[in-house]
Amino acid sequence: MRFSLSLLTLALVTAPLAAQGGSIAVRAGKVMHADGSVTENGTVVIENGRITAVGGADLEIPFDVILKEMPEATIFPGFLEAHSSSGMDRPNENVPVAPFLNVKDSIDPVSFYFEDALRGGTVAIGIMPGNNTIIGGHGRVVAPSGMTIEAMTIDDGMGMKMAIGPMRGWSRASQLLELRETITKLERSLHKLGQAKLDGEDTKSDRKKAGETIADEEDDGDAWDSQGGFVRYGEDFPGKDMIAEEDLDDAQRGMVSILNGDERLWIWAPSASDIAHAKEWLEQTGLTENAVLVVSSEAWKAADMLAEMGRPVVISGDLWHVERDPVSWKEQRTFAPLSLHEAGVSFALSSVPGRMGPDRLAYQASLCIREGVPRQVALASVTTNPAQFWGLEEEIGSFLPGAEGNLVIFDGDPLDATSRVLEVWLHGSQAYDRATDRRLERLEEGRLK
Repeated sequence: MRFSLSLLTLALVTAPLAAQGGSIAVRAGKVMHADGSVTENGTVVIENGRITAVGGADLEIPFDVILKEMPEATIFPGFLEAHSSSGMDRPNENVPVAPFLNVKDSIDPVSFYFEDALRGGTVAIGIMPGNNTIIGGHGRVVAPSGMTIEAMTIDDGMGMKMAIGPMRGWSRASQLLELRETITKLERSLHKLGQAKLDGEDTKSDRKKAGETIADEEDDGDAWDSQGGFVRYGEDFPGKDMIAEEDLDDAQRGMVSILNGDERLWIWAPSASDIAHAKEWLEQTGLTENAVLVVSSEAWKAADMLAEMGRPVVISGDLWHVERDPVSWKEQRTFAPLSLHEAGVSFALSSVPGRMGPDRLAYQASLCIREGVPRQVALASVTTNPAQFWGLEEEIGSFLPGAEGNLVIFDGDPLDATSRVLEVWLHGSQAYDRATDRRLERLEEGRLK
C-alpha cells in the first residue's frame, strides 16, 4: 500500500509521458538559449515531440498546434546533469569488476530524486554506477519522468563506469593492481581459448581426412555473435580471429568491449595523482579518445594535464577545493571550475544532492559566474557540454530544429536564485506543473502531511 501511494503521488507531480510525441507552441516574454542569448517575445514550436521552429512573436503557429502564451515567463532548454549515481536503489554492487552490470536494473523511477530534478528544471540525467568500484557497469541517459525505465530512457549507450580513484578501504596501489590483474587474467583466458579453437579445427580436419562425417553446427538464429573476430585490441595470437562474442562470459565480453574501444569510459579520477594514473593507463591501452574524466575539485592541480589530454571533464561534488598551508595553517580556497576554464578544459558541472543550493544545477552555474567563469561557459557546463559528452548534442541541450521537444518555463532568469520553475515539457508533453505540485504546496503552507 505504501508503494502504491508513492506511485500515485509521483504521478500527480510529474505527469509521466504516457502520450509520447506531443505538440505544443509556447510564447513567452523571453526565450533564453543555451549560449545565454535571448529572444524577446520569443516562441518555441514543438510538433510530434520535436522542435520545429524557434522565433519571435510573429512566428507562424501550425493550425493543429495549441499555443500557450506566458508573457511574463522565460523559456529555457533545461538543465542537463552530466553524471550522477542518484536515483538508484544502490549505486554499486559488492563485485569490484562488474562490466556486465547495467543501471537499468537499479534505477528507481519513483525516486524522489527525479521529482526534485524536475522541480529544478533538469530535463536529462546521465545515470552511472557509483565510484566505489573498478569496473562499475553500463550507464544510460534518462529523463526525470516516466513510470518505467523504458519510458525514461533517452539513450542506453552512455558508456561504462571505471574508477582509478581507490574504493573505500583500498589504496591507489591496490586499485591499479586489481585493474592490471583483471586485464592480465582476461588475456590469459583469451590466449587459451584461441588455442583451443585452433586445436578444435585441427581435430575436425583430421576427422574429415579419416573419412568421418562431421555434422554441421545448428544455426541458433543469431549469427552476429557467432562470428569470429570479436577480439580486436592488442597483439595477434593464435586463434584470436576465431573468437566470437558468444564464446565469452558476460564479464569477459564487457572487458573486451572496453579494450576494443567500443565503450565511452567515464573514469573516476578525483585527485591530481589519480588523473596522472588515468592518463598513463589510457595512453597504454590507446583509449584516451574514449574517456570522460570525472574529477573532484582537487583536479585543479592537474588542470594543465587535463588540458593536454583534451578530454571532457565532469566536476563532481563541491566546486571549491579547500586545504591548509602546512606551515601557516591558513586556509586556502581554490575555485576549480575557474582554474579548469583558464587552462582550456571543457567541463560539465554536477549537482550535490542533500545540500541546499548545490543540489541545483542553476546554483552551480550561477556560482561559476560569480567567481569569474564567463556566463556562456557556465551555461554550457549544464546544457550543451553534457549533451556533447553523451554524444547527443543534436538531440538535447538547445533549441536546435529537430531536437527533442524539451523546454522549461521559468518565472524569471533560469540562473536567478529567486526564479521558480513553472512547467517542464519533455518530448512535447507536460512532465511538471508547479500549480499541481501537491508536495511543494504542503511545504510552502507549512503543513507536515
